Amino acid sequence: MARSKKRNPLMDEKPIRELRNLGPACERDLNAVGIYTLADIKQHGIEGTFLQMMQGRRNRNKGGKCFNAAYLYALYGAVHDLDWRKIPEAKKNQFKKLTTQLRSEFS
Repeated sequence: MARSKKRNPLMDEKPIRELRNLGPACERDLNAVGIYTLADIKQHGIEGTFLQMMQGRRNRNKGGKCFNAAYLYALYGAVHDLDWRKIPEAKKNQFKKLTTQLRSEFS
């Protein structure tokens, strides 16, 4: 039987800058749309967080060319405390499809 991971409230309240894979640029983009902690990312979901971040960039005239799967890898890794290079290929392919779709919708 697989053990379920228990929610760690202290980990959930970690600020973006302390999460794996997320640097200062991601932190600025996320903070600009009201996302400050791991709990915020979990609340919106990985894809939802990414969409908010990208929409925020567009609203601030930062460009929409950043619809890049690497952001999704970083968010996924932050939520799962996993190096982005160790994300399962199936998940990476899912993220690549999503970003391809978004680029075509926002071009």
